[in-house]
Amino acid sequence: MKLLGKNSLLFWLKYPFGIYAVGFTLISIWILILMGIYLITNTTNSFVSIDHWKSENNNGQKNSEIVQFHYPFSKMVLATENSAEGIMLAFLGLVSLCFILIIVLKIIIELSKDDFFTHKAVQNFKILGFGMLFLGSVHLAVDIFTSPQSFDTTPPLIFIITGLIFIFLKEIFVKGRKMQEENDLTI
Repeated sequence: MKLLGKNSLLFWLKYPFGIYAVGFTLISIWILILMGIYLITNTTNSFVSIDHWKSENNNGQKNSEIVQFHYPFSKMVLATENSAEGIMLAFLGLVSLCFILIIVLKIIIELSKDDFFTHKAVQNFKILGFGMLFLGSVHLAVDIFTSPQSFDTTPPLIFIITGLIFIFLKEIFVKGRKMQEENDLTI
């Protein structure tokens, strides 16, 4: 069985991946709305709860609050630190994941066609690459400005490096598209 093109493995995997990507994005919109409402009003309800827990650090025990955003129709929750930084980073992470899933679905749809060196495929790689660069930079900025003494550069750098890889892949697809056009003209 071939990997790319019509009736390939990727052609058939695009359906379950598409269902997952669209379903996750639609459910995530619910959580994003809950996060926005909680940031503005700071009130809890049946879908937003606060959990107190104790953790140990070098000086002994520390009490922390975790805010939990409940997914509809399930027992799943998105839990994050009950602070503006924690909620903003969780919000950014969820938006990033939805963005990546939708653009990767578009790329999979393009690669599942026989002629996959198309303008749309190049455009999707470009959107994904620059989008990941942007989201990584925003994540880094939020981390630095909200807690300048202790921030983690690993997640933003992974986004930035992955974005650069997708920009390089875009360039490979641009060259492949040019070669395909030249090949079509010689025939």
